[in-house]
Amino acid sequence: MANKAYTILIFSQKAAKVKKLMLSPLTFKIGAVVLGLVITFSAFVIYDYLNNKKKISELQSLRAETHSQQEEIRGFMEKIFILEEALNKLKEIEKQVEKDLREVKDLQKVRKVSPGVLKKKNSHIPKEKTKEAAFIRGDGISILEKERSHLVSRLNRDLLELHRDAIQREQNLKEFQEFLQAQKSILLATPYLWPVLGRITSGFGDTRLSFSSGGTRPHKGIDIAAATGTPVLTAADGVVTFAGRESEYGRLVCIDHGHGFLTMYGHLKEVHIQAGDKVRKGQVIGTVGLSGNSTGPHLHYEVRIHGNPVNPSRYLNQTT
Repeated sequence: MANKAYTILIFSQKAAKVKKLMLSPLTFKIGAVVLGLVITFSAFVIYDYLNNKKKISELQSLRAETHSQQEEIRGFMEKIFILEEALNKLKEIEKQVEKDLREVKDLQKVRKVSPGVLKKKNSHIPKEKTKEAAFIRGDGISILEKERSHLVSRLNRDLLELHRDAIQREQNLKEFQEFLQAQKSILLATPYLWPVLGRITSGFGDTRLSFSSGGTRPHKGIDIAAATGTPVLTAADGVVTFAGRESEYGRLVCIDHGHGFLTMYGHLKEVHIQAGDKVRKGQVIGTVGLSGNSTGPHLHYEVRIHGNPVNPSRYLNQTT
């Protein structure tokens, strides 16, 4: 059987010629196979190119999203760091407030606070708010992606609210701390300590003979009988405003305790301090004597509030 031949005619419009290309069956088959391979390879290359292009686009999108998430994480870390600093500061203030509160309570245990000396004040310390934790259950990444924008917004809002609460609580604690320190200062300034132990021989307001005018006048303090040379103690912390001789009181010491409190110690035998000295409660400032207008050894003791004499007995409730 004779081999069939394939003829391919090629027309040329310019030359008005027809060219014939004779192909044997084997050649035609080989050409067809080669053409098929070329088409298949080209399709594979195009598919691979398009697939790689899609992957590159997805990778770039993922990188952009990762960068955005990293920026969000950095923002959260900064806010959390600021919040931690605020909370640490709160802890320090709370420790100091607890210490001040204990000191005030200790002072109040051993002292009877006179009416009007301490005023009540509401501290308005808010209780810390309990934050509910949000948990996501489901298909993992798909749900997280759908809810991420909402979660980020919620987290930012919660962090901001926590920071505001921390600032407000810090302000309230500082105000309460100032109040406690003021109360402690008043308690420390109040003359509760007996300057010398002994019998009160003349009370506050008793009628006394005035040597300077020759008439009578109310007693501005109390007289406490004690042996000559008995140590005299300051009734509270303060600053010495006068230490010297006075015609009626003899050797006299005056101490300013702050908050309007002033104590006076008269008829002393010896004075151990001088004006300007800072003294502590219980410090020896002199000794009992009978200097000035005195008929026997005793301590004349006065308490004045804003310059006005008050009964010292209302404050004397501490002996050590």
